[in-house]
Amino acid sequence: MKRTTTKSTFHDHPIMTDEVRGLSCDVKILNEIERQFQYAEDSKSKSYFMRFDAKLPKCCTHTDNELFRKFQSAFMKNRSRHGLKPQYVAVREQSREKHQHYHIALWLDGQKTRSIHDHIQTAERLWDRTLGLPERENGYGLIDDCTVSRNGERQINGVMLRKDDPNYADKRNDCFRRASYLAKTNTKGKAPRGQRELFSSRIPKK
Repeated sequence: MKRTTTKSTFHDHPIMTDEVRGLSCDVKILNEIERQFQYAEDSKSKSYFMRFDAKLPKCCTHTDNELFRKFQSAFMKNRSRHGLKPQYVAVREQSREKHQHYHIALWLDGQKTRSIHDHIQTAERLWDRTLGLPERENGYGLIDDCTVSRNGERQINGVMLRKDDPNYADKRNDCFRRASYLAKTNTKGKAPRGQRELFSSRIPKK
């Protein structure tokens, strides 16, 4: 049975819930987010945290996760070849139009990057290629860089997490809260039977 929480924090980290409105988060996804944050902290002197979304075109008839798995494999291999030590958590969700889309949280080596720009461009190029779309200079807008909120307001995406930063704890908590968006339950449970809703990087066993 799926465990959920409407509490405002998870292991002392703020999360996107609202007990009054009944908005909850999936505990399994929150645990995976916490695992990835901890591994990034343990394995990188600085980690760069960012978010992006991948959408399917409305004409796409695929209902499984095959395209996303191919894309994510290509994207992670590409970022690894650049020495960025990538980690990720991704979730599948369904829109009001019953079309799946994916939210991705990404951790990279902060010694090798300071901006979301190249990672978003790479994701867009590889996602378009996975979908079999002809190359187009500005892409097809199917990768959302998460720099504009649902209210249309500009928001920061891309945060450097450095353990010797006096504001590290606050920044990490803010990033955890942003990542908890992936765990919201109101758009989960709508995937076809047998289709996963949670994907993440493997963490080496100690």
